[in-house]
Amino acid sequence: MSSTSVQLTDENGDLVQIDRVPGPLPVAEAKELGQLRRAMRNNPRINLTDEAIEVAVGGFLDIPRLTILATHKDKVDGLNSFYAGATQLLVLEGLFDAESLSTVLGNPRLSGQVKAPPAPAPTGVRNASGELLAQLKIEYDSPAHARKVVEAVARETLLQEGADYSDSVLSNGVMTPVEAVLTEAHYADNSPPTMTAALIDGTSRYVSAAAARHYNPEATTPAEQTRTIVSTIGNNFAASRTARRRAYNRDAERHNAALARDGMTMATLRQLQTRAVPVRLIVGAVLNEDDADDVLAAAVATAQSSRHISINRWSDAAQDAMTARRMVNHLLHRQMVSPAFAALVADEELTAEEITSLVPGWDSDPMHGPNGRIHPLWRAVLIVHTLTRYRIFDEAKRFIRSDRGFGQVRDDRYAGFLGVLIDMPWRAAKPATTDVARRAWRNGGVLYPGVFGEWEPTPASAETLRKLADDGDANAQHTLTVLSGTALMADAVLTRDTGSKVDDGRVPYRATPPVVLAPWTSTVRGRWQAKTVVETFDPNKAGGTGEGKSVQAHYTYAHVDEVGEPIPDGATHEILLEKHLFTQANPERAADEQKKRRQEQMKREAEQKITREERNEQSRINLLHTIGEARAVVDRLTAEAADFPSPLTEHPMGGRADWKQVHQNLRDLEEALLDVRPPAGTEPTRLRDADRREV
Repeated sequence: MSSTSVQLTDENGDLVQIDRVPGPLPVAEAKELGQLRRAMRNNPRINLTDEAIEVAVGGFLDIPRLTILATHKDKVDGLNSFYAGATQLLVLEGLFDAESLSTVLGNPRLSGQVKAPPAPAPTGVRNASGELLAQLKIEYDSPAHARKVVEAVARETLLQEGADYSDSVLSNGVMTPVEAVLTEAHYADNSPPTMTAALIDGTSRYVSAAAARHYNPEATTPAEQTRTIVSTIGNNFAASRTARRRAYNRDAERHNAALARDGMTMATLRQLQTRAVPVRLIVGAVLNEDDADDVLAAAVATAQSSRHISINRWSDAAQDAMTARRMVNHLLHRQMVSPAFAALVADEELTAEEITSLVPGWDSDPMHGPNGRIHPLWRAVLIVHTLTRYRIFDEAKRFIRSDRGFGQVRDDRYAGFLGVLIDMPWRAAKPATTDVARRAWRNGGVLYPGVFGEWEPTPASAETLRKLADDGDANAQHTLTVLSGTALMADAVLTRDTGSKVDDGRVPYRATPPVVLAPWTSTVRGRWQAKTVVETFDPNKAGGTGEGKSVQAHYTYAHVDEVGEPIPDGATHEILLEKHLFTQANPERAADEQKKRRQEQMKREAEQKITREERNEQSRINLLHTIGEARAVVDRLTAEAADFPSPLTEHPMGGRADWKQVHQNLRDLEEALLDVRPPAGTEPTRLRDADRREV
């Protein structure tokens, strides 16, 4: 233990080593707060509203130092800067009251999860002169809606494996600064807006500090402990900025007094070690009036992604989800997609007019689900169709390459970005198969060549689509294929291409999902099967084959014949398996591959039945061939010896020592053969004369 560390006994009687012993919490005078407020208002590089500056001043703790950094004199100040893409962001770095931070922007690390807290997309803020500011705005239905997201982020972060390091925070404090941007939550119910310093990086540190600070020794279960932490975070978000500052001053004076009176106790440590958190708060940005409203939000997202590509890496799904959402916003602000489509991608409820605008000239009623919203499978069709139109597809790929630093984005990889958008409505209902489905999307998903061609979604029932496809309607066939293919991947019936599936007999041949789907609905039986799949799919339940990842399936798909009737299997019917899809898509190839595997299996079985005598005979044949090859080498070297010493300067057999080694090996082989010489009177060899002559 170092000379500066101490040991304390925690609430459970365990010894805890504290490597960084905290001092008293800083308490600023009203005069000092005013000085920081004036310094920030007078700094031309800080472009925030007065309310945003009040929130920043109300949360900062080491006020005298920050006043010096914020003071702009002779064109110099103490703001740090960094670039996020092409946007320069300016930050003020200091200690911040942890209870004044929030997760109102969500947590990007959770964006790919099955229960991702659905935070709306933020937008930029302009002042009365139309100038963009270095703060964000986010729209919620109500304060209760915003609080629900804030609490969900905290709860899901605590449940993430490795995300709760409250023990480390308790011992060392939060050592790496969190990052935040001032964000105002607006509400559709006209409730007063809420301005907070919203985290954009460091959510796990923030939540871990809260877990250490609000530890409840009376909690009997981890769930009860989590509820205490989550509800406290929700209460802090709901409080006003003045209430938060008063609460901090009151708590700081109380805990500082306890430190002076009782020394360092566990209760005091939990407060002093975790309440003051280092933060890098965005207070300025170099922006132009002509910039789109989302330029700051895009810059923040770029900074988040670049930070987590190699350091504290997000999951692939989380990275893909963030990139895909920014991609759609990018297309929206370039007017390449409509606001209705962007709302559809965000899984927001659309008006009847917005739905009609997505399929102009068609009756959109067949696309509605029982709840009156667009059915999730039809949502998938509209996303796939829109994002595979040539100009949009080309620009979307360009954005992904830039955003992620990819040299190229193949079609199968592009499909993976669509997959994390498409599975939003059913992630929570299908947690066991969501990751399997995402791997299938990254393997091409439903993006077979025909999807990139000229076609239009056809709003109709599955049965109508089947009949239209039977009559040669390409629009209906593509629509039916995307609907059913999406359902099959969501329930892990159609999965990514792996060699093990063929080896295990789960499929008759190797093929990626788009290779299977391309010819599948070109067959009558495939169309019947697709119709059955679309009619069976339930976005609110776990479905599948009842095997593997979907072993807990609440429903399965019937395997149908050429007229759409379920194939009987005893008292019930056959369950649709992946191998059936492969056979329906290409019956000739499936039959050929199955025949080939049967022949290979018969050959392996025949080889396994070989007798010891037959195995020994084969060994003798191999030995004679090897000796014959050795004799051929000697003959070649003997012919070479005629040219020694001229023009060859070295004997073909090397030196005398080399020759002796070869000669000795041959004598050893001869003696070994004499040791296994058969007794006189044994049966003659069964070796063919041709083998003898060849040797």
